[in-house]
Amino acid sequence: MGPPRQADWTKEAEGNRAALPAEARALVDAARAELVTAKDPYFRGIDSDRDLSPE
Repeated sequence: MGPPRQADWTKEAEGNRAALPAEARALVDAARAELVTAKDPYFRGIDSDRDLSPE
């Protein structure tokens, strides 16, 4: 499927999404929109790992 952040756009996945309650579908749609528009969803800022040990 490509990078781990890639969404599953198959008919099966769409059927599974359609079977969810409306509130859950709204959450999935919001996450999908964020995923599709994110430049790099793993980037959390240049100083996000400041507390990690250098080893």
